[in-house]
Amino acid sequence: MTPAIDNAPVPNVPRAGIRATTEQLCTLYQISRTTFWRWTKADNFPVPIRAGRVLRWDADAVDAFLTNRKG
Repeated sequence: MTPAIDNAPVPNVPRAGIRATTEQLCTLYQISRTTFWRWTKADNFPVPIRAGRVLRWDADAVDAFLTNRKG
């Protein structure tokens, strides 16, 4: 008898030390893109890294921002 194979998709979330896309961060924190862009307007939100038209964020820096956020 062979073990059952779980074919459920693996969520596309960033690993430590990886630059994450907006989509990955929204998936990780279970938020909408609107909420994410609202967070980016905060004074101490991490600055994205731009490569052409692509924006990426340091996932660890975003996590630190959320940990230190009041409220």
